Amino acid sequence: MHSTPPFDTFQTRYRATAPLTKIAGPQLQQFFNSAAVFVTSDILSGLISSFDAVKYDTVNEVIATAHRQTAMELGRPALFRMTQQILEWNTCFIDDVGHYLVGGRNDAADRLSFLEYLLFYISTQNRGHWSAVEDRIGRFLQAASIPLRYRNLQFQPLDDERLLTEVTEPFWQTVEDAHWKTVRTDMEQAFRQRDGGGPNAALFAAKALESAIKIISDDRGFTTGREKGAAAFVDNLVSARNGRLIAPWEGDMMKRLFSDVRNPEAHGAGSNPQPELDTHQVAWVIEFCMISIKGLIARA
Repeated sequence: MHSTPPFDTFQTRYRATAPLTKIAGPQLQQFFNSAAVFVTSDILSGLISSFDAVKYDTVNEVIATAHRQTAMELGRPALFRMTQQILEWNTCFIDDVGHYLVGGRNDAADRLSFLEYLLFYISTQNRGHWSAVEDRIGRFLQAASIPLRYRNLQFQPLDDERLLTEVTEPFWQTVEDAHWKTVRTDMEQAFRQRDGGGPNAALFAAKALESAIKIISDDRGFTTGREKGAAAFVDNLVSARNGRLIAPWEGDMMKRLFSDVRNPEAHGAGSNPQPELDTHQVAWVIEFCMISIKGLIARA
């Protein structure tokens, strides 16, 4: 079996925001009903071999691995019982998966975590048509009016629709290239911190913005090597001598972010109280940094 998923469970990633608690039970049940039928009938059945001696080996390994990984990450002894037949070679765990996913008494976040890991391990066996699988899962979410999307093998909460369309999606598309790897990595960490209740979401968003500014300064040949801190790199972009890539007022806003948000977060507070941002302020910082980065790269 392939390596473990490169992400935490849905339950763990979003323990702070708990997005499923805001969704009505019938909506969740509609999604799990659809997903269970699709996964068991259309996907897992495709892993059944035509050779009787190893007929269920692959599908059982996928299910058992996803079950073990999810239970371990969630701190559960088990999620559900996998039924063993008298004749071992005739044992198949597909029905057990279906019963667990549609079981209304089972915790919804646990079920989604298991489904996410199950789909990951299925994907290691079947990469060829995975976009079609993502589309089907996405349609089930839409049909049940659940504000989640299935992207990059993960279930992710949808932000405000307009923000998603005009900022979030274009941002991730903008930083897809390897040239912006540090920007993307820092912003991904900002989202993980935000969704998991971590303390440094704004710090990582500001780091992503600083990385973008430095990369553009280097690419344009503005960097002198004498810069001390992020503000000096901002000045490189504002400089009339360098063609004023951004306006002074834009530079001032970025500098204020670094001085008022990034620096207090990044350095020890000493005898002063450690500054704390509330959820609305964290959201504003992340959105401001994404918008700024997107605009900078567009002009670079």
